[in-house]
Amino acid sequence: MDTRLQDGAEALLEGCPMAEVSRPAGQWTVAEVGAWLTARSGAGELAELVREHAVSGRALLRLTEGTLRRMGVAPRSRRRELLRELLRLRLQQELEELLSLI
Repeated sequence: MDTRLQDGAEALLEGCPMAEVSRPAGQWTVAEVGAWLTARSGAGELAELVREHAVSGRALLRLTEGTLRRMGVAPRSRRRELLRELLRLRLQQELEELLSLI
């Protein structure tokens, strides 16, 4: 891999709140998912919903807007915000996996 590309990818990971996590999000426990949500501002109520619905890391990565709505996450803007955070998490996981191959 081009070292400029690798350096750029590693720079993207710097400052990511979960960059120091040692295992993939898909393997997180319900407690770890709750901790990840609590680390986000105003996400305490979401962490409680995750515990109530026993959302593991694998389930977290598969959440959709419809699932969040059925779980009681409101308003729509809050669901969208969480879905953006989940997309960032998925992309970060993919990037780390790709970097581990080089």
